[in-house]
Amino acid sequence: MKIHNSPSTFNDYYNQIADSNFMNDENDLTQAALKHEHIYHIPEQWGSGVHRTHFLRKGFELSHSKMLFHEPVQITRRFGTPYLELALNIDYSAAWSVDGFRSEREHGGHVQLIYMNDVKIHAEMPASKGMNHMELRFNPLLWGELLQELNIRLEQSFACMETLITPDMRAIAQELSSHPYQGITRQFFLESKALELIALFLQEMRTSPSKPTMLIKPNDVQCIHEARDILLRTLVQPPSLVRLAQMVHINEQKLKNGFKELFGTTVFGFVRQQRLEKAKQLLEQEQISVSEASAIVGYSNFSHFAALFRKTYGYNPSAYRKNNNLSSL
Repeated sequence: MKIHNSPSTFNDYYNQIADSNFMNDENDLTQAALKHEHIYHIPEQWGSGVHRTHFLRKGFELSHSKMLFHEPVQITRRFGTPYLELALNIDYSAAWSVDGFRSEREHGGHVQLIYMNDVKIHAEMPASKGMNHMELRFNPLLWGELLQELNIRLEQSFACMETLITPDMRAIAQELSSHPYQGITRQFFLESKALELIALFLQEMRTSPSKPTMLIKPNDVQCIHEARDILLRTLVQPPSLVRLAQMVHINEQKLKNGFKELFGTTVFGFVRQQRLEKAKQLLEQEQISVSEASAIVGYSNFSHFAALFRKTYGYNPSAYRKNNNLSSL
């Protein structure tokens, strides 16, 4: 879907998207907005990235944004009617505020459940830091039992609950962003996984209601995120774990443990995930072959690459390339 009016600021652009997607009483997707998915590409003047919204059923949406901004951007929006979301800040997150409450987390790795009613939210997103953000959005008027479970009253103005993203939550987020399904099968798959995600969050809050939102020292968090950035720049030939720890001035064991806690995977697992994701993006380009994509992301053994791709995404890379090219015709 394209934005027809050229917005002058990113805030205007964001609100145009929000107006066409966020649920409200007048247009609550009774026909799933006549389409199950809306896709928006961030205009080049502000950065790059894609925002997708999946309409799962009436009063229930899934959105996923991957963004990289040239300069810091800000958004402001008023929620005049009850609004509930579960936000997974997978990588770098925005600093945001609602009335007297302010969240200033710079790094990802945490999940927040936020309820707002007749309040204004202001958010600031950093430049040159890739943001990977996923949201489940609920119409509270249709999810009364969920509000009751969360001890949230419909008439209250604001509530926020937060914890770390667990490895199981992160695995579901990965499945929601990369899967082989199409049509009604995709619709059923996305809805079931989204419901599983909120169930995991509720269970986490029930069993660990007072769990700290960050168990790693702030200085170590910074070092671990620097290590992640180095890996993203050196996917083809990443440094060894020992060398990586030296480069970011942190103990090797702290790097191993902290990386797993922040990102839900090992350093090696992260490199593999990112290589395969980049290969998947390359295969979406008609002019590149599977063997070329394999070599570009650092796999000299084509059979090994194909096996990993099939295990991760559920289909062979050659089949993915063929189907993707056919769908683009």
